[in-house]
Amino acid sequence: VQSRVYRSGAGAGSSTMAYGTTDAVVGPRSEEEVTPLTQEIEVEVEAESDASEGEGATPSSSPSSLGGKVATFVLFSGAMVSMVTMPQLFGTPFGTKDSTDLSTSMEGVPTLTLDNAHTRRTGRVLGDGMYKRNIAQVHKPTRMALDASSSPVVWKVDGEVLSATPTMEVEHTFTKLGKHTVEAGDYEFTVDSSAVRYEIRDLDDDDREGYFKALRSFYDISQDEGEALYGDSYKSSDYLVREHIYGAADMACDHWHDDAGILNHHVAVTWQMEQSLRAIDPTTAAHYWDYTRDAAEDYEWYESDIFDDDWFGTAHPSNKDHILDTGRFAFTKVKTDARGFSNVTNPYGVLRSPWNTNPVPYVLRSNYTNYMAYDGYTSFPSCSEFSDYVGEDLAYVLNALNGQLHGPVHIMIGGQWDLSSKWSSYMNEMTFADNFLLLAKVLWRVGFLRVPDYCSTDTPHSDCMTSCPEEYRNGMNATEIFAAAHLGRDTADSNWLTKLDDYGFTHEDLLDEICHMGSPGEMFTSAAPQDPTFWPLHGNAERFVQYLRLLDEEGITTFDQTWGYHHDSNIPSDTHLVCDWGDEDPAYELSMPTCIHETCSGHKEDDVLPFTGLFSDQSGLYTNKDMYKITDPKDTYMPYVYDSLDYWEGCTGGSMLDSAIQHGKIGASASVSGDAAGASSLVNALKSFRERSFDGMYGKKKASSSASTSASAASTTMSLSSSSSQPATVYGMGPGEVPPDEIAQPNGGLEPGR
Repeated sequence: VQSRVYRSGAGAGSSTMAYGTTDAVVGPRSEEEVTPLTQEIEVEVEAESDASEGEGATPSSSPSSLGGKVATFVLFSGAMVSMVTMPQLFGTPFGTKDSTDLSTSMEGVPTLTLDNAHTRRTGRVLGDGMYKRNIAQVHKPTRMALDASSSPVVWKVDGEVLSATPTMEVEHTFTKLGKHTVEAGDYEFTVDSSAVRYEIRDLDDDDREGYFKALRSFYDISQDEGEALYGDSYKSSDYLVREHIYGAADMACDHWHDDAGILNHHVAVTWQMEQSLRAIDPTTAAHYWDYTRDAAEDYEWYESDIFDDDWFGTAHPSNKDHILDTGRFAFTKVKTDARGFSNVTNPYGVLRSPWNTNPVPYVLRSNYTNYMAYDGYTSFPSCSEFSDYVGEDLAYVLNALNGQLHGPVHIMIGGQWDLSSKWSSYMNEMTFADNFLLLAKVLWRVGFLRVPDYCSTDTPHSDCMTSCPEEYRNGMNATEIFAAAHLGRDTADSNWLTKLDDYGFTHEDLLDEICHMGSPGEMFTSAAPQDPTFWPLHGNAERFVQYLRLLDEEGITTFDQTWGYHHDSNIPSDTHLVCDWGDEDPAYELSMPTCIHETCSGHKEDDVLPFTGLFSDQSGLYTNKDMYKITDPKDTYMPYVYDSLDYWEGCTGGSMLDSAIQHGKIGASASVSGDAAGASSLVNALKSFRERSFDGMYGKKKASSSASTSASAASTTMSLSSSSSQPATVYGMGPGEVPPDEIAQPNGGLEPGR
C-alpha cells in the first residue's frame, strides 16, 4: 500500500474452444465439467477484501442493482478509471441542477473528489464524467479530497490509517482491483479501483513506454513460459491468435465477423489480452488507438505516430518479403511447427489462416492490396463516419463496426500481394482489390477452392498455393461456379464481371486468379492478432458503443439495442452461408459440403462464446446476451474503463455528439427523449449528465464501531441468460478440437505479477 498525505489544510486543489453443439465443455487439465452460464449464478460480496478475492472475480450485485438503476457489484479484475472532478480543476461537482441533482438534499454532507496525473494534465475527467462512480486507477497515485466546506479529517482505506494527522486531501495508490472503502472522518465512500484504457498518444512518455515494453514481452513469451511465470491461465499471443483463427477460419462459416457477434468477440479477446498484459506489468492496460484523429490531420495516414519505430513500426516495409523489419516489433515471430499446438495451420505448419500459405515466419504488412495503394482508401475512418451512427439501431452499428468503421484499417495495414501483375489496371479501375480475398474465402468454404494439406519447409511458396482443381468443379465452368457459390452480386462493383472484356479477361481468368489467392498480410487474415496493431484497434469500437448506451440510458439520444445485424447485399464475406462438411476431410475426400442459408453460430443472442478467464472465478461460458449485459458501462461488471467517451480529438470541437449534430445526424428532427429537442437541448443534456452529481460522491455516516467498515456480506442471484432449457451452441473446428482450458486467473486470482 502506497500513500501520500497532503498537510496543507483546507481548500486543497484539485480455445479455443470448441464450437459445435454441446451442453458442456471439459477442461484439458482438471477434466471437470464447465457448464455454460445458461442458468442463474450466485455470487457473494465478502465482508472483507481478502487475498482470495483477487483480480477477476465474477460480478456480484445488491438487489437494488438488478433494475439497472444502481449498480453495486464487487469486481476484482482488469482495471479502469472514471473519476469525479476536483472542484478547483473542473468546476462544481454538482454540475447543472435537474430532477436527479442531489445537492439540495445532501446539504452538509461532504463530497469526495478524485483525480490523478492524467486528469490534471488533460483537464478531462476519466470517462468524461459519464461512468457515475468513484474510480481510482489501479497502481497509479490517486488524489482524494473533500470539498472545501469540510474540515480536515483522518483518512483510512479498508480500515488502514493513512495518516493520523487530519488533512483535507490525501494521495493513495490502490494496489488491488475492486471495491475499497475510504473513510474520511465520520464518513465513508466506496471507490472502485480499475485499469484505465487511454488513447495511446495521451499517455505520458513513461506510461507509453511501459505499455510498449509489456506488449513486446507479450509477443516474446511463449504459452509454456507464460504459464510458468504467471499461472496456468496466462494466454500468450499464440494462444489468442489460435483462438481467433478457430473462430474466423472455420470451414463452416466465420463465427466472429459479418454478423452480430462481431463486437462481443473482439471485446472478450481484448479483455483476455489485457489480463496477460497486466500479468507482465500491472500498471498498464489494453490502451486504444483513436484513428479518427489521424483522419482529421493533413498528413498521410502511414505518417501517423502510431507507425513510428518506437511504437508499432512502419506500415510499409520496403523488403521484398514485406516483413516488418524495423523498430520495436521488428521480426515479430509467427509460430512455426504449430500443428501440435493448433488444429488449424497453413500447409507449412505456420500459425496462419490455412489459405494464407506464405511460409515467411514473421509479421507481414503491405500498403498495397493487389496493386491498389491503400486498398483505395485515402484516410482512416473519420469522426463524421462514426457520428453518422449516433441514434442508429444496434444492428446498424454492429454492421458499421464490422466494416466501414474499422475494416479498412485492417486492410490498409495488412495488404495483399503475389497476384499476377496483369490484373493491376483492372483492380485500380474497379476499386475491387480486397474482394479478391473475400471471394476466395467463399470459394474455399463451399468447396471449390482447395489448400495443399502439407508443404515441406523446402517447398517453394509458388508450389504451395491455393487453387480450384478441375476435379472439384463437377463439370461446371467459371460462370456456373460463381453462380453456385452465390457470388453473382457479392461485390461492391456491380459490373465486376462485365468489365472483364475491356481488359481481355474471361471468367476463367478471373476464377483462376481468385483461386490463386496470393499472400495477405496478417491484419487482412484470420490471424490478425499476430500483428500488434490489432489490439489498440478494437478498443475504439467498444468505447463508441459504451457511449451510445449511456446516451440512450440518459434519454439524450435513442439506441434500439434489440439483438440483430443489418446485412449488406454486396459484401462478399457476408454470405449468410453455413457449410456442413460432416466427417469429410477436405484434404483427401472429393466430396463437397452441404451449404445452407443460416446464421453462423457465435452470432445469435443465446449462442455461447468460447472465452475463459475473464473473471478469476468464472464458472462457465457466457452467451452473447450475457456478454452484452456484462459490458454495460452503467454497471460495474467490467474490470476496466475508458479515459474518454464523448471526447474524440478528431471531431470538430472534440465532441462526438457535437459532430453528430453538425452533420445533421441528430437534432430537432431526431428521435430524442424528454425535453431534449434540438441541438442546443442535446448539448445541454449531455453537459448536465457529465457534470451531474451521483450517490457515491456523497459520504455516508459510518456505522457503529462494531460494524464492518467494508461492504456487508450479501448474496444475490442474477440470471445471465434467457433460457436454460436449450442446449448451448458452441462453435469449433470439429473432431480433435482443443477444449477450453481451466477457468482461472494468474496466481489464483491475485493481482497479476504480485
